[in-house]
Parts: sequence; C-alpha cells; structure tokens
Amino acid sequence: MGFAQIFVLVILAFAVDALTWKNCDGSFPVKITEIKLSPDPLVLRKGARVTFGGKFKVAGDAGTQYKLHLSLKKKVWVWVPLPCIRNVGSCTYDIGCDKMKDLLVGAQCPLPIKAYTVNQREKILTDISVPSFLSSGTYKIKADLIEKGSTRRIACLEAELEIRH
Repeated sequence: MGFAQIFVLVILAFAVDALTWKNCDGSFPVKITEIKLSPDPLVLRKGARVTFGGKFKVAGDAGTQYKLHLSLKKKVWVWVPLPCIRNVGSCTYDIGCDKMKDLLVGAQCPLPIKAYTVNQREKILTDISVPSFLSSGTYKIKADLIEKGSTRRIACLEAELEIRH
C-alpha cells in the first residue's frame, strides 16, 4: 500500500473535524489529542484539495507492526455496515511503523513515549478512485489499531463525518 493510499485511509479514519470524534477510551498506548481537516465537510473527488494535521501522544509501548481494522457505516435511515470492496470500506490493513514515519518528520521506530504533531499537509486527490457505495452522506468510522500477531490494542478512534463528492 503506497503513501497516497495510507494518506486517504488516515483521512477517512482520523480526520474528522466535520462532525465528531473521540478515542474509544484512554487505556491504550496511543491517544489522539487533536485533529484538523479541511474542507469541512470532506470532499472526495479527483482534484479536490484536502488539508490534514493533528496531534497524538504515545504513553507506552506502541509496537512496530500493526493491523488497522476499519469499520465503516453509512446512515441510510439506519446505520448500514459497508463491506470491504477494492480495499475500501470495512477492511483490515497491514501497516508498519515505517508508514507512520512518513507522516512524522524525524520519527524513529518504535515511536518513543512523547507527544507528536502531524504537521498540516495538503494533498490533491489526483489518483483517488471512490467506490460507488461511498456516495455523499454521513458515515461512522471505528479505527482500531492492533499490534500485529497479538490482540493488543494500540489505539482506537470512533468518528462521525460527512462526505461529499
């Protein structure tokens, strides 16, 4: 999975300024403390400009290899779970600490205990292919970062956001 795909996943999983977001609870080694996203609401279409940044704190052993479990639901009268299609939707992704370093200047693996800032980055969505089931609407996302090879949860975030095309 390339940096552009990771960037879009991070936006979908963590960049929720449009509505609401929260850490699942405070008992995990990594806690998100701030999220910045523009535009609001998020626009996913070719040529759209997306700016993303934020802060998080590592308070314990954060490991180096992860599985990111995304649960994506769309509001259609009720919350409907969206399947994993073409690597988008309620999917599981393998992510190494090296991909996290792409977002953090000067970071090392494993990430030492301290506070981190993900500097604001702008991405023009030139190579995005949005599946038809991700039409405009309101979505709930749960992003669960688990240490690969175990059941140890590293971070967890729940969010609700609006997406437009």
